[in-house]
Amino acid sequence: MTTKAGVYLLSLMATFLAVTSCAKGQTWNDDRNLAGELTRNGTCVEQDRASLCFETGALQPGDITTFANLVNQGIMDIEAYLGVSRLNGRKIRYFISEQVGISHSTWRSIYLPMSKVRNHTAPYLHETTHVLAPCDDCPMWFSEGLASYVQSYVSEHTGGYDGGIFSHRGNRGIDFDARRWAASDRGKEVIPFVGMHGEPPSINYDRSNVAAPFYVMAQSFVKFIMERNTPEQDRAIIEAKDFDAGVQATTGKPIGEWKDLWLTEIRAK
Repeated sequence: MTTKAGVYLLSLMATFLAVTSCAKGQTWNDDRNLAGELTRNGTCVEQDRASLCFETGALQPGDITTFANLVNQGIMDIEAYLGVSRLNGRKIRYFISEQVGISHSTWRSIYLPMSKVRNHTAPYLHETTHVLAPCDDCPMWFSEGLASYVQSYVSEHTGGYDGGIFSHRGNRGIDFDARRWAASDRGKEVIPFVGMHGEPPSINYDRSNVAAPFYVMAQSFVKFIMERNTPEQDRAIIEAKDFDAGVQATTGKPIGEWKDLWLTEIRAK
């Protein structure tokens, strides 16, 4: 790679990370500065698969240990369930601070609000799924729906807790919630974006009217697909270089047909 090409690639990566984090309330530079501050001055603990840094004094030592154990076990549970991992022996880094507004992940780092860790509502399993199974060509509905589905599945079958933001009954209640959203005006505005590439306008800013129905229906749709295929098929979809072609080749159905079947199912319920 030429020097000019390398500079260009680094510029693209920085732009992507900045846009991703800005959409969630923090810039890439904010994340980098916070990570450095917590690494130098925070309370950091090491686990087999995770490195965690907390604001000093924000949690009791026992609470820090408990959460670190939850995170480390969660990584193992997600890897075991999905049968995928991109860590290659590296640890996931978690930064927990009052300065984090909305939970998010970038590369191999996860940022969680201290308040949510303190009251046991942090979506740590959701964000960990993004790191372990990044699903490179997946549209937003599948990527976010998968992370929410796995978060609920692991907490319901293995351990930990479900830090669901828009649904509080996990996979057991997600179809009921999706049916209610699909019948509402707000849901009808969003549902065309479930099953296609792209994202609804204002999803990063209008959480009640746009993000809530989108995330709930995405989780329900992903659950529908995951439960009707083998683990090997699910893994092939996640790892596909071309998502739409991968779904067709792996399951024998295009994503549009899957969507029609899903909508028929939740409306019948």
